[in-house]
Amino acid sequence: MMSPRTLLSSPEPFLLDPHALLDPHAARRPTRRWLAAIAVAWFTPLGIGGLGGDQPAWGPFVPASQVIAQDVALEKPLDEAGSSEPTDGVSQPESETSDSSNSAPKPSVEAETPRAPRTPLALPPGIEQVDIELTDAQREVVRQFVDRRKIWAQTLVELRSLEILYSNGDDRSSENLQRFAELRERARSELRDLLPVAVQLFEAIPKDGESGSFMVTLLDYFREQSIYEGTYPATKVLLEAEVPVPFLRLVAARAAFLEGHFDEVLPIYQAFVDEHGIDKLEDIDQQLAGLLEIYPEWWEQELAARQADAEADDLPRVRFETTRGPIVIELFENSAPNTVANFIQLIEGGFYDESEFYQVISDLLAMGGDPVGDGSGTSGKFLPDEHERPDARRIFRGSLFMAKMSDTSQPGTYIPNSASCQFVIALMPMAPRQMSQTVFGRVIEGMDVIGSFRRIDPSKKSEQTVILPPERIISGSVIRKRDHDYSVEYHQP
Repeated sequence: MMSPRTLLSSPEPFLLDPHALLDPHAARRPTRRWLAAIAVAWFTPLGIGGLGGDQPAWGPFVPASQVIAQDVALEKPLDEAGSSEPTDGVSQPESETSDSSNSAPKPSVEAETPRAPRTPLALPPGIEQVDIELTDAQREVVRQFVDRRKIWAQTLVELRSLEILYSNGDDRSSENLQRFAELRERARSELRDLLPVAVQLFEAIPKDGESGSFMVTLLDYFREQSIYEGTYPATKVLLEAEVPVPFLRLVAARAAFLEGHFDEVLPIYQAFVDEHGIDKLEDIDQQLAGLLEIYPEWWEQELAARQADAEADDLPRVRFETTRGPIVIELFENSAPNTVANFIQLIEGGFYDESEFYQVISDLLAMGGDPVGDGSGTSGKFLPDEHERPDARRIFRGSLFMAKMSDTSQPGTYIPNSASCQFVIALMPMAPRQMSQTVFGRVIEGMDVIGSFRRIDPSKKSEQTVILPPERIISGSVIRKRDHDYSVEYHQP
């Protein structure tokens, strides 16, 4: 695995920058924030996240995957990194005149009792340099982690190459763009698959500094993208190891809530409040804590409905090609038939093509479907509400519901039967007052795509604010529907 010295002096720092795989233009952006996060996680695990050195230590610092570092083509073994030592988390340039004959021999993967080599890095107080003997099982987990990370890095190399060809005007063919889109999806999948392997490594070699640093940095990135699927096991093992990173408890509580581990949410929040104070809880965390009394029952009902949907396997599905990748949505025709019929008609008529996601707020929602692009547009027709049906679905992460006009005479309420064409994708469960809107589908593929959308909050706009172009729907298509006509009944005022 790449040592911190090799990482920070690498001529290809984008290899570890997930922004490069989510946005073809992001590869040009400085990666210092990302690299600094890794450096902090590596050099100062006691101080990351603003906590002081009197916090509990991680324990023995064991960069175990260096045992097989020479197997990774994109990385140099630690003993070839030169004689210069990093200072205060900043790498020094490698000496071109260093005497390679003085380098320590490479650790051999064929040795009967392989050991993790001692790292020459300056470690923070409380972290010991230790040698450990790796069992065959531990070596296998290490190899899986290194191999998968190598595959991901190679995918990013190819992505970067395609982006350079496009930016330089050397190849702007549709084939190149299609290949980039395919590689972007593959890289996202490989990145998601890396997290559970890192968890396995951290559990196989307790308090392994390398996999721990990787998980902390990746979880921080996922948090910025409002991505919580599959993150709970990683947060759990890191918290059990007393890794002193404040945001870990928030990510753990959100992931536990979304995965239905409701009994574990309040203790996690309580531990966070005990350490940092209740004023440090973010708005979404206070909202989730307030929903704990009602959501467990609703979640059981939702799981039962999803099971029935899966067994029938006949609900309509639509696909949006967006500027960040594809999104696949399953539509709840059984519980919102009229709203679904309207949505299908609009998609088949090309209504949503080139429309923008004009409002995207982290850990809240992504809003689109407005032909005007500022929240004021309609299709010219309005739908009767369907949220009062006995089988109406509620709003969970990934749910789609119709946007309605606000009732200015009663703040926090909506004008009945005012849904038209605008829709909302929920990034988190919504408060009960939102239940006056018709839920008509859920995202089954592409929540990470939505998480990568450029954030746009119109309420924070000012004359000095520079708002970059929002993400948009390139095209929409119906990929499955039932064998009948989808006629729509409109609301008659």
